[in-house]
Amino acid sequence: MTNRLPLDLMQKWKTHQFWIRQKPALTRSALVVLSRLLDRQNTKTGRCDPSVIGIVEETGVCERSVRGAFKELETRGALKRYRAERRSRNQFMIFSVAELELHRNVMKQKVRGGARTGLQSVAAPCATHCRSNLQPAAPETIKETKKKKGNAEKMCVDKSASCGDTERPVAIEFGLGDFEQRLAKVFEREGYGYEGLLTLPAAEMETVFGKLRSGSISFNQAAGKMLDRYRVEQDRL
Repeated sequence: MTNRLPLDLMQKWKTHQFWIRQKPALTRSALVVLSRLLDRQNTKTGRCDPSVIGIVEETGVCERSVRGAFKELETRGALKRYRAERRSRNQFMIFSVAELELHRNVMKQKVRGGARTGLQSVAAPCATHCRSNLQPAAPETIKETKKKKGNAEKMCVDKSASCGDTERPVAIEFGLGDFEQRLAKVFEREGYGYEGLLTLPAAEMETVFGKLRSGSISFNQAAGKMLDRYRVEQDRL
């Protein structure tokens, strides 16, 4: 255990207020246990080793919640637990606001320098404690997702062109220019390019767009009709 001087009454009050204002907030049981530990610290020696049963009796919090509060407070950086011997009680060192700010600045310097911060670092940003749980998707997974999405869209358009779309048609609100841009993407995905769309009569596009705008057909059905018309024209050449 460290020989650090015990916290005085003002330091205890500031420490308690510091953790009340933190976001995300500590759980109610953690705040109750922290208040009890601050009160049980010896003002002369700094020793703080109340038993779990003693805290349960004094606070009314169940034993499981008290042990969970110990873990939460240590993970968040409010205190440090020590045990001199295997069967001895936990001894707690509660950090003052000044120590918390000092540790926070050290963590910031480590982050700026590219060093990794530990999960038990005092007053480190909360996101740091969750960093190990955040697993970014592998590049292969992203490629596979894009490929599956493209195949699904292609299958939907092909199905619309051959046997009609089962999607319920709804009236749309975008203009003819937006419709042309969306059709261009479909033609490019099919390998015909925007030039292929330009070979079709403008009147044909306007007719299909009118049906789409009225809600009688869906966009997939409209795209399928335009693809069918293009393929028919290519077969005639």
